[in-house]
Amino acid sequence: MKLQDWQMELVGSVLDAEPRPRTAGWMLPRGQGKSTLVAALGLYDLMLGEEGASIVVAAVDERQAGIVFRAAARMVELNEDLLSRVEVHKDKLVVPERGASFQVLPASPAALEGLDPTLAIVDEIGVVRQDVWETIALAQGKRAQSTMIGIGTPGPDPHEGVLASLRSYARAHPDDETFVWREHSAAGFEDHPVDCEHCWELANPALDTFLHRDAIRALLPPKTREATFRRARLCQFVSETSGAFLPERVWESTTDDSPIPEGADVVVALDGSFNSDATGLVVATVDMSPHMDVLGLWEPPVGDPDYRVPVEDVEDAIRAAARRWRVVELVADPFRWTRTLQILSKEGIRVAEFPWSTARITPATVDFYTACLSGAISHSSNDDFARHIGNAVVNESERGVRLDKSKRGSTRHIDLAACAVMAHSRATWNAMKKNKRRKVRTFQ
Repeated sequence: MKLQDWQMELVGSVLDAEPRPRTAGWMLPRGQGKSTLVAALGLYDLMLGEEGASIVVAAVDERQAGIVFRAAARMVELNEDLLSRVEVHKDKLVVPERGASFQVLPASPAALEGLDPTLAIVDEIGVVRQDVWETIALAQGKRAQSTMIGIGTPGPDPHEGVLASLRSYARAHPDDETFVWREHSAAGFEDHPVDCEHCWELANPALDTFLHRDAIRALLPPKTREATFRRARLCQFVSETSGAFLPERVWESTTDDSPIPEGADVVVALDGSFNSDATGLVVATVDMSPHMDVLGLWEPPVGDPDYRVPVEDVEDAIRAAARRWRVVELVADPFRWTRTLQILSKEGIRVAEFPWSTARITPATVDFYTACLSGAISHSSNDDFARHIGNAVVNESERGVRLDKSKRGSTRHIDLAACAVMAHSRATWNAMKKNKRRKVRTFQ
């Protein structure tokens, strides 16, 4: 591993400082090799630090923390001298003769209690939980020398989170010798367009070495949302935490008014309310590039607080769809619609429950977004469908992304957009399942 000058400066800000800082924060865009760099730094402390060195790695989750650990483990495996001295375990590196260890830990305060690290590495501090950071930080003090390094890019809220707090502290206390802050960013140039290569060069020290310029250009908006691009590639603190779900004209470009053939395999998606909100039904063909259409939409009249969704009409529309096509699944969030799903299930319609948990909705939202951009989806023209897609925004948090209204209590309905996300997820899943069943091996 041959370090660049800027990487040497980062490492030197910790190792060469007198006194050695207790805390360091490094803010860099994605793609700068941060994880590999701190993995090498962890190995250095493991082999050359004090007797009984303890290096711990934590992040948003074990998968993310495992990126740093696997990089360190691979470095050991590729070096004969290290491999002869270091024991490589599933989640731990151990040097028995020094009583030293390098391990990855779950990102939960309970699992992090009782630590005594010489070096603690916390990855993705732009989104890591505050209590995780504080638990590790408060474990320091038992050794004469120990350092905690946080690395990451800005999170979705520019005013909250570990990274934002550390940056604010660094600006307010530049003379604190116990704390080191380093950043590579284009912060302050938010008024420049996203294709400003001056900003790229300012924020990305690895540009044109191991970060390729064409890769940044290939992901410029509208292929990615502008706020996300600015945070991830320019390390800018953007104020908006949500943005329009699809770039302008993308939805219109996927219009195809060809009808779904009678008897086709389809998925029906239901997103419903009880009274004050809308209820929608969308049908999608079972295909890796599904075609969608609106089956029904029930919206409350303006100014009618007594409106109730006509549940029987919704159920009848689903039954009509089952007579017209082969409904492989009816997919819905069971909240408030459990009885309807139970009734239709007893009538022979297969039901797939789709609770809107973060673990489920984040990948479904990303997959649908990607399919729309790549043209791997089509839909019949429908003004209500387009309106609901246009009303939807994506809210980001440390737990993931999800479709949402522009603000709480908004009358701008998004139910057909929610149906589309669920329908796409289950239609493509069933298509993959069907294709696997159709594969037949022929022997001659």
